Amino acid sequence: MEVEYPMPKRVAFLGRDTENFFEQLFVDDGRGQIIPVPVEQADYVFYSNFVTDHHALGPDVIRIMITGENICPDFNACDYAISSEHLEYSDRHFRAPVYCLYGKTIGLEQRSEFTEKDLLQKNEFCNFIYSNSNLAHPIREDFFRTLDSKIPVISAGRFLQNDRSLSNQANDLDWHSSKLKFQHRFRFTIAIENSESPGYITEKLTDAFLARTIPIYWGDPRVAEEFNPQAFIDLRSYENFSAAIDDIINVNQNPERILEILNAPVFNDGVNKINGFKAGAQAFLQAIFDQPLYEARRRPRHGNSQWLEQRRRKDQTGFKKLLKRNRQ
Repeated sequence: MEVEYPMPKRVAFLGRDTENFFEQLFVDDGRGQIIPVPVEQADYVFYSNFVTDHHALGPDVIRIMITGENICPDFNACDYAISSEHLEYSDRHFRAPVYCLYGKTIGLEQRSEFTEKDLLQKNEFCNFIYSNSNLAHPIREDFFRTLDSKIPVISAGRFLQNDRSLSNQANDLDWHSSKLKFQHRFRFTIAIENSESPGYITEKLTDAFLARTIPIYWGDPRVAEEFNPQAFIDLRSYENFSAAIDDIINVNQNPERILEILNAPVFNDGVNKINGFKAGAQAFLQAIFDQPLYEARRRPRHGNSQWLEQRRRKDQTGFKKLLKRNRQ
């Protein structure tokens, strides 16, 4: 007897970044049950915070917001969402922090012991790699300048650049590997997020772990719920920059303390949560697809929420028409 498989779902992605996020999060089998189609033919549309075209979609399209940014989903605009927010909202939301998209982070659960001999290869103090300061919290630049005034910090990104070692790799297809190789030379890495949103933990922290440097972290105030506080320096745990830098200098002068931090388990319970996030995201998506299309919608069909949706659709459609006329 032949096994009958569910009909593939007609899916569209608004923006290449949305599709990239989907491909990384559902790398194993998310693609097996979908057919990419033009947005006009789609029953399900994935979009991110970088596009607004979802407002122009028809009322019966299932909208799924998917983002790795520090953005809280607008559930008046989407039926479901995947984000970094610590948010429980019926069956409409799943949390998948952006660091879980990076395949190499799987190796953080079991790392080889970092030895005194390994430490001898780390002959540089601290690195700082950022491309710009757009909308970033000022603590990032303030801390860099304060620490740099005590002990020189190597900045290899475009922002506050004082070293061009990574400049030739800026357009490298394997930029991530080049970055990790560069960071591996250092004992410390400044890993400061754009903002302090709960749940928003990016590759800035996990890349430092992968490169076997000590992260100097600031960002998610709930970071210790996922990552072992003994494995990094949390700027929030100090009264001020001066106290944090005094401790960093003391650690830098103590090889035994450096090795203790570098060999501490990365995750606070010793278990890598990345596989759990990916399995949970797959189950979340499957639950959406398993419903008949007419039952999968979660956006209210009546009342002021529907008025808001109609207003947004009208505004977005009118804007696109105006833009098209201006380009002709």
